[in-house]
Amino acid sequence: MDSRSRGKRMSTVVTAAASSSTTSTTTAKEAPVPANNVEKKKPGRKSMAVTAPAAARKRSASPPKRKPSPARKASPARRASPARKASPARKASPGRKPKAATTVTKAPEPVKISPEEPRRSQRIRASEEKVDSVLQTLKKSPVDKRLSTILDDAEVSGIMAGRSSSLSKSMTPNVSRRSNAITPTTATDRSRVTVSRSMSVLQDYSDNEEEGGGDHFQSFRRTNDNGIGDKSHGQRALSRPPLHEQQVEFGGALGAAALLLALPLFAFATNHFCSGAHRDCRFVVPKSWTEFGTLSTYVNREIGALYALLVFGVALLTGLPIGKQVMLANDSYQKTTLLFNGLLVAFGAGLSAFVAEYCYKYPLLSVVSRGYNQLLVLSLLTALAVALVAFVKARNVTGMGMANPYAKSGNFLVDFFAGREINPTVLHVFNLKLITYHVSMVLALLFNGIILYRNLHFAALPDQLVGAPLQERLLYALQHLTCEPVPVAAAGLTLLYLLDLLVFEHHMAASFELQQEGFGAQMLLRYAILPFALTLLPKYVAAHKLTDVPLWAVGGCVAVALVGLFVKRAAMQLKYLYRLNPLGEKVACLETYPTFQGRRLLVAKWWRLVRQPNYVGDVLQNVALLPLLYWRFAWPPLLAVLFTVLVLVHRAKRLNLRNAQKYESSWVRYCNAVPHLLVPRVY
Repeated sequence: MDSRSRGKRMSTVVTAAASSSTTSTTTAKEAPVPANNVEKKKPGRKSMAVTAPAAARKRSASPPKRKPSPARKASPARRASPARKASPARKASPGRKPKAATTVTKAPEPVKISPEEPRRSQRIRASEEKVDSVLQTLKKSPVDKRLSTILDDAEVSGIMAGRSSSLSKSMTPNVSRRSNAITPTTATDRSRVTVSRSMSVLQDYSDNEEEGGGDHFQSFRRTNDNGIGDKSHGQRALSRPPLHEQQVEFGGALGAAALLLALPLFAFATNHFCSGAHRDCRFVVPKSWTEFGTLSTYVNREIGALYALLVFGVALLTGLPIGKQVMLANDSYQKTTLLFNGLLVAFGAGLSAFVAEYCYKYPLLSVVSRGYNQLLVLSLLTALAVALVAFVKARNVTGMGMANPYAKSGNFLVDFFAGREINPTVLHVFNLKLITYHVSMVLALLFNGIILYRNLHFAALPDQLVGAPLQERLLYALQHLTCEPVPVAAAGLTLLYLLDLLVFEHHMAASFELQQEGFGAQMLLRYAILPFALTLLPKYVAAHKLTDVPLWAVGGCVAVALVGLFVKRAAMQLKYLYRLNPLGEKVACLETYPTFQGRRLLVAKWWRLVRQPNYVGDVLQNVALLPLLYWRFAWPPLLAVLFTVLVLVHRAKRLNLRNAQKYESSWVRYCNAVPHLLVPRVY
């Protein structure tokens, strides 16, 4: 039965005949009134009781008479109706003899109708109209047909008043299978509309494990490209204001100012007291402050020229159209294409260093080793200068996917530290974020390569092999190669960590680093400090050799680093493949968790254990060398390692907070399914 016909109410107009001293002849002349004198109440018409005589009513052209149904004739309630029995217009049933003409009909008293009846009918009518309007809204709105939504009277009233926000907050994702039919019901005191839909486990929506942004509520949308988004959806997303437009991170202006001072001081102090005359690597109060007052402690002309050539060469190599091309959708469902060629950049830098050292006999390794602290200061100053230029350049940047929603506070320190733009480019060719990232990686490779090279001892070639073929000379060198095991293991594991980042650099396309991190002082200072923080522990181990470290301890460090590498790469590979093609053979059957934003969160394999397994592997690789400090402890190397770990943990917490603000109740239920952030059953 239709909801409208079932919800309508019938109002009956009862007409009673007014009789005075009327004779039977007058009654005989009157035409009999049909027995089914029941009038349906029309919408918008008030019900009213009519007590005038039936003869006084104006006769109008009546519609064709409806044939009464047998069920209605046999209704006990209809037969027992007092008003019907007393009606003079009731037809005489067959077989009943009409009364004599002289019979005087006694007029019954009018039927009393409660004064609340018109008011109650009006309430019913208003409720029905609200239900009808909601149904029309649901039919016209492009909501997914597979979501469970329940609207009550309060929400209907909110919709009628223009408050559509209450509707969005009441929607919850439902993964159970239900009917696709819309079955509204109407009650007298309360109207409830239930729209039941279902959602299969293998929906085609992209993963959003590392995605933030400011999207308002969206219903589930089935797209042809499996949740990556189409052009119309991206345009709708651009028209919405960002959710976190006024939110800030890192403690606001006060926190940004403190970090702008603390980060450079921390990096300079930890490296200065482990270099040159401070070989003991201890924090001590200097007896003379003259070394801090001379310009040569911070700046060196030769180091400045080398650093400028390095940045220029890395920028040119990064801009070459050679490498792995990846196309993914950002938070605003706009497809962006990124080119990753970090391995090519590292190979070009290494080849240039080899040519300068062995072909042109330039002592590049010695110059870099002596100017280690000057390189650090130059990197920090360059990071602050580039952050200022990027801040001015991005003053007119708008649109989701380009502007950083956490750098719109209007405060200079906050926006300068966070970065207004996410992926700035120059001439639409040179990606500034990738260039600074490559400079950091190349510096770290150069430092650890020097440490590894200096701890490998090659035997001198005998006279009979001087003119021998190259294969024989290389074979002799490998057979007579000796090394310092602890420094070589420390530098080798660091090189493995860096090479892994460059070989699988394309996995960054689906990472928080490239998708959401603003190009500001925070990120640039971190890139400037990273090569020196990663190198400090191998540099300290190489300076003191640590010959008393047993081989089983070195093997344990290597095992921990390899486990971390495997965990990080397996987790990143899984997420990257799912983001690239959610319907691929390797990821099509992965378990995911739905959200209202049309995205899905991975809840499979490594992503079932913790919410950020890639950070777990990264942390394991960074702490793998810490046991070496047991045989010779020093604070600066320990603090350098803890700095990198703290950066990863803080980033994981930032990402968790952003996802909680974006996905709201969906993220709460996801956290119930995957309760731990980094350490299973602990944290």
